[in-house]
Amino acid sequence: MLVKAMDMTMAFAMVLGIAPALILMYLGVRNYTFPRVEQPFFSDPTFFMLFVAGMIGGSAMFMVILFFRAPNSIILMALVAAIQVMLTVVIMNLKRFRGKSDSVFYGYGLGLGSACGLATGFCYLVYGSLQEADKGLDASVIALMLISVSMALILGSCGTTVGEGIARHRVMEFALQALLPMVAYYMLFAAAIGTGDSMMFYVYLVLMLLLGAVYYYYIMRKKLPSIIREVLMMEGKKRDDIPRV
Repeated sequence: MLVKAMDMTMAFAMVLGIAPALILMYLGVRNYTFPRVEQPFFSDPTFFMLFVAGMIGGSAMFMVILFFRAPNSIILMALVAAIQVMLTVVIMNLKRFRGKSDSVFYGYGLGLGSACGLATGFCYLVYGSLQEADKGLDASVIALMLISVSMALILGSCGTTVGEGIARHRVMEFALQALLPMVAYYMLFAAAIGTGDSMMFYVYLVLMLLLGAVYYYYIMRKKLPSIIREVLMMEGKKRDDIPRV
């Protein structure tokens, strides 16, 4: 009976952990691939390969976070943010991605994949903690949705920022730009965990969502078309079908 309950909890965590990233995947790239444009701005197989790599990496990162009990320390969570950004740089800084406009999208896919792995793990842990604290199902679902959606927003947009740095040949400059919101997000997460089951727990989760939403809007809605246009110009290319803001 206990094993069955654990299986149900994990399935619940996986749905809530993965669904927001898949929705953001569709919303983020739909205007840049077929059928919205005749010639896609990136390769679908490469995008999904990096998405899967992100899921594996995110799951491994979660195990490391769990081993060191990092959520209990704001400093450790800030270090986790730095490690995560640098791992994204290492994966993206291959010769095949440098100076290419499609690297922006691949960074996005890698970030969303990482969000899937991490959010699933955190949703599993937090759900168990809330049930032990006798929180109702409604409160648990709200908390898990806030975590999962905010994590997909922040990791997807930070991955895009790293991808922009790879595309522009300005790797560390843009890695540092991605690091700032990532550190702020994880520090808020640690603060939320530190409050236990108080009302401040939900306040911090809402702040995490607001941070992720604002940064996502800035990167994916306001900046992305101009980023693609400028990197294409660096490559000596021009396209008239770049979506407008």
